[in-house]
Amino acid sequence: MKLFLSVFAALTFLFAANGAAHTVKTRSNAAVEFQRYDSGYFEKNNSGLKGRKSYLAITDQKRFDKVFGVAATMGPNNFLPPDTFKTKIIIAAIKRGALCEYSDVKVAAKNGILQVSYTAKDQEPGSATFRSPLILAVDKGKYKEVLFMENGKRAGTARIRRNI
Repeated sequence: MKLFLSVFAALTFLFAANGAAHTVKTRSNAAVEFQRYDSGYFEKNNSGLKGRKSYLAITDQKRFDKVFGVAATMGPNNFLPPDTFKTKIIIAAIKRGALCEYSDVKVAAKNGILQVSYTAKDQEPGSATFRSPLILAVDKGKYKEVLFMENGKRAGTARIRRNI
């Protein structure tokens, strides 16, 4: 009987802890509306960013222009409106290496932290290397940091610096 009660208590604790974490995650994270702009831009060769991945929170046009260049293509293009930084911040993830496709993008906020979740699928590596950006615009808010979750795992963070 003692063994049964011990196993029952342990299973109850595990289910309660798992359920509580899931409930906190889904109920307290408020969805944040965003717009995607990665099809209209590329990372410049002289951006100063290094490594296989970069995570950014950009609050002004000058910084955005230092990192990204316009990638106009035939057909519809999607560029930032001229007054974007009056009401928005840009959050971006950049992967370098094989061409990467981003899907299932979601943005949520909790306690001053924006959480960007996405699925990233790298194509087969070839002889060329790529810089694949995910560029999102979100309304300004009282956010201090962005947490990037790639394929369900913590990938990186970016601090949000306010313009003075």
